[in-house]
Amino acid sequence: MGKTSCPEESKIVYDGYAAGKKHNIDGSGANALCLPKISEWKDYNSGVNTWTGRVYGIEYEIIQNRPYSKTFHDKDVPCAVCQSKRTTVLMVPGKVTCHAGWHKAFSGYLMSQSSTNGRSPTEYICVDEKLDSVPGGDRDINDAVVYPVEAVCGSLKCPPYVNGRELTCVVCSN
Repeated sequence: MGKTSCPEESKIVYDGYAAGKKHNIDGSGANALCLPKISEWKDYNSGVNTWTGRVYGIEYEIIQNRPYSKTFHDKDVPCAVCQSKRTTVLMVPGKVTCHAGWHKAFSGYLMSQSSTNGRSPTEYICVDEKLDSVPGGDRDINDAVVYPVEAVCGSLKCPPYVNGRELTCVVCSN
């Protein structure tokens, strides 16, 4: 997520718009999607209907100027689906390097929904450290949003983790 292109040694299948559930409404899916820029339709019922799931575009919420620049605050998140030449792709949270025998596709920061009351959980995603944004997507709509994820000491061992520090991530393949 967060890029419109693929890392070296992989090829783009399609690029599009990061999408997910509305941040303050229960239900719908919990995982983030990469919706293609051009959709295809089959049988449908136009208009907003009752008893349906919903999907919204995701925007960055970069309030503290860390770990990303605040210039990306409220920008819409792009995405790219990539085909790796390798067989297995793995996201490793808390690392910026891959384990022995694995190839690094990219590294960045872990992001998710905010952990405040009234927010529904989303999956944790690894967002490339070199952010892109959707052109014209800076309207502060706040439908679906992602925030940097911080470590919290307690059951999580500190050290090696540090309370309140934003977690890194790396995407690796073999």
